[in-house]
Amino acid sequence: MRFRKWTLLAATVATLAVGIGGAIAQSYPTKPVKMIVPFAPGGRVEAVARLIGDALSKDLGQPFLVESRAGAGGAIGADFVAKAAPDGHTLLLCSAGVLAILPNVDKKLPYDPVKDFTPVARLIEGFTFIGAYPGLPVKSIAELTALAKQKPDTLGYASSGIGTYSHLAGELLKIASGAPIKHIPYRGSGPALNDIVAGHVALMIGGELGELAQAGKIRILATTNEKRSPEFPDVPTMKESGFPQFVAHSWVGLVGPAKMDKTIAAKLNQTLARVMADPATQEKLRGLGGEPAYLAADAFGKQVQTDVGIYAEIIAKAGLKFE
Repeated sequence: MRFRKWTLLAATVATLAVGIGGAIAQSYPTKPVKMIVPFAPGGRVEAVARLIGDALSKDLGQPFLVESRAGAGGAIGADFVAKAAPDGHTLLLCSAGVLAILPNVDKKLPYDPVKDFTPVARLIEGFTFIGAYPGLPVKSIAELTALAKQKPDTLGYASSGIGTYSHLAGELLKIASGAPIKHIPYRGSGPALNDIVAGHVALMIGGELGELAQAGKIRILATTNEKRSPEFPDVPTMKESGFPQFVAHSWVGLVGPAKMDKTIAAKLNQTLARVMADPATQEKLRGLGGEPAYLAADAFGKQVQTDVGIYAEIIAKAGLKFE
């Protein structure tokens, strides 16, 4: 009899929990939602946040307010969300750099990229290109590798800073190809773009090269993504260029604080699935330089964990040390 009573009690508690969770999700959101962007205003991540925020506002009936909290490479905004109440009214829209790269670069981060967040959905994959100054006599990664080996340490690649995605993608290029090229860090992508156009630096890796390539100011040799860019269908991937192990993801995704109610995360995820399936939204995202690449919460969470490991391996193989 006691066993039956405990079984009935457990079943009742479980039923109540499901009912409460469903009620929470049904009423969510009950007030405006802060969507934190951990970068300065004006970048691609903020533009994606505003586009997605507008769509969520229309669908869920409350404003999704985009708020920039920049600093420390994205760590300030990420930590703010990690410490927020897990009620779904404070969310983080961030790049792979904040959750997969920064934890490998800054060992003093106040947050854990896996334990301190609830994954909601991956939204886009950013296309990243390996570009060359047009005066450089190479038209492929094979030709670049050959030239670099003929003239060791004379070719440099620009990045937007030490420990950034473009820096680590360049180190992966060196590891994969054996090309002896030098890293030349800049404070942001703007100065780096100016110098590659002027021919002061031979190479650059980044997602901002598309417009300059269309204007003939940069020659794109390859994309680091797993498939070709619709914008540049003739540009091969690194895998197609002979480097099948070359994997360096760049993405933008949405997360909330740890312990966020699963029913709220599921409601957000289901809403985003509808938003991301809209052809008009997809076209707008492509206009922002990203390829729509929706992933549900579980799959997105696994990608974050995988990418943390990938960048840790790149850093270890390159022998990089960060203070």
